[in-house]
Amino acid sequence: MQDRWYGDHRDLIKWGTLLELAARYHAKHILQVLYYRKNTWAQIEVGGTNVDIASEVIQHFRDVNSIRSLGGSLPIEVLNEEFENRGNYLKAVTSAIQARAACPGIVFLDPDTGLEPPSGKYGPTHVLNSELRYIWASMSLGDILVFYQHKTNKNGDPWIQPKMDQFVKALGIQPGCAKHAYAPLIARDVAFFFAEKE
Repeated sequence: MQDRWYGDHRDLIKWGTLLELAARYHAKHILQVLYYRKNTWAQIEVGGTNVDIASEVIQHFRDVNSIRSLGGSLPIEVLNEEFENRGNYLKAVTSAIQARAACPGIVFLDPDTGLEPPSGKYGPTHVLNSELRYIWASMSLGDILVFYQHKTNKNGDPWIQPKMDQFVKALGIQPGCAKHAYAPLIARDVAFFFAEKE
């Protein structure tokens, strides 16, 4: 996730979904895996002079760690290590999953776009099917995997079910074992897939 996307209307759906799932499944912990990539902010022209945005402003409005205070007594951990190398990042994710003090919990994968495209042309905004499978294997029984998926096409074709099918196949679970959350009146371009590890 890039800084510039943090705190928009999609986060209302994201965290509304996560807290609802935490209550439904009696989760004792949420681990948000950001796939974090730093953003470079353009300057502001003030009276004919270009100036950088003050770091305090960026910190206040784009601090990805501020979400930790949302859960009240529910611990929220943010893996905000910068996403640069897929192999190293995957190791960091699985280490964070295994280091959790309380289970069952929610492991929330939060890439910019979602699952790799069928074309195989993926970038840092995607999670590969093999990575998703590896993360799922490292989770404990009773954990919930939640996955952010952005709309994949612009031509109006259905996109949620095909991506959900890909999610299910990557995890190696039976169809019907995963569900999705969606709020089309707030943002029609995002969905969240989730499954309990049994």
